[in-house]
Amino acid sequence: MNVAKIFEKTLEAFAVGDAMGMPTEFMTRETIRKNYGLIDKLLDPTCISSIHKNLKKGQVTDDTEQVLELIEAYYNARKIDKDITLNTLRSWCEETNAAAKGFLGPSTLRVLSGKSGEGQGTTCGAAMRILAVSLSVKKGDIETLQKAIWESCLCTHYSDIAVEAAMALGFGYHYAALGATYDEIINHILQGAFQGRKMGPGNFVGAYTGRRIGFAIDTIKNMSSMNEVMDFIYEAIGTTMEANEVVPASVAIFSYAKEDVWLSIKMGASIGGDTDTIAAIAGALSTLYAKNHNIPNDIVHEVLRINKLDLCKYAQMLEIMFLGDISCLQ
Repeated sequence: MNVAKIFEKTLEAFAVGDAMGMPTEFMTRETIRKNYGLIDKLLDPTCISSIHKNLKKGQVTDDTEQVLELIEAYYNARKIDKDITLNTLRSWCEETNAAAKGFLGPSTLRVLSGKSGEGQGTTCGAAMRILAVSLSVKKGDIETLQKAIWESCLCTHYSDIAVEAAMALGFGYHYAALGATYDEIINHILQGAFQGRKMGPGNFVGAYTGRRIGFAIDTIKNMSSMNEVMDFIYEAIGTTMEANEVVPASVAIFSYAKEDVWLSIKMGASIGGDTDTIAAIAGALSTLYAKNHNIPNDIVHEVLRINKLDLCKYAQMLEIMFLGDISCLQ
């Protein structure tokens, strides 16, 4: 499978994970387990969601919309920096009425509404959209990758916690796209976490993403069932919208499901908390690792239809940037 097709499959998994996890977002693990079990279909948020009753069954949220907007912006600008990221987010917010839809997380909302000058959020917004950054950098150019990830965090999430989480995940995506083994991907995620913590401003208190990922992976190795794994992630790692919970939770799910993309998405959508982001990230990681996905075709087609998504276009943009046919960062 060529690079563009792999990236298209990755974007499909990200969008499906987003849509699958949207109706259960911020439900507890027990509520989901009791009422829906392991979610394996698109649920109608108008019937079950307390925060997304205005959305349609199968609709994606800010996770997918921001990733796609940023891919196109970086492609057109031929670079990644704070201003392009911020201006793209502002335009997207205005054009889609994102704030009224309840899409925006607190850190991004604060900056886009002008309530603070420099974004110092600790939530997962920067990590949520880092797929666009990670795959827009020429393959193997790790120095540029680090700078691009750091730049993308500056406008809304310039904190130790958020930069570390975004760098960890960005490294994981990039090395998975390079064809790294599972162990190599995890090692590079931990390396990214270390680099990200060093590149943060140095004055934020919070648990280390890298330490949480290492602890989660080591603990999961000794577990015998999927439910035991999910309970551990929810109870010990955390699944709130904080970056140092969402990224470790997503990587932990990937470490259990590995190339089983559909399992990654189902676990993410069912785990409780920030389910749409966790399912999207875990699904994308598994797809880049597997170089394909096993999501049922009817679900993929429904998500693409409902949201009128042409993911092939964005995948082709990413392929050009990733293969270095144009310079992404000047």
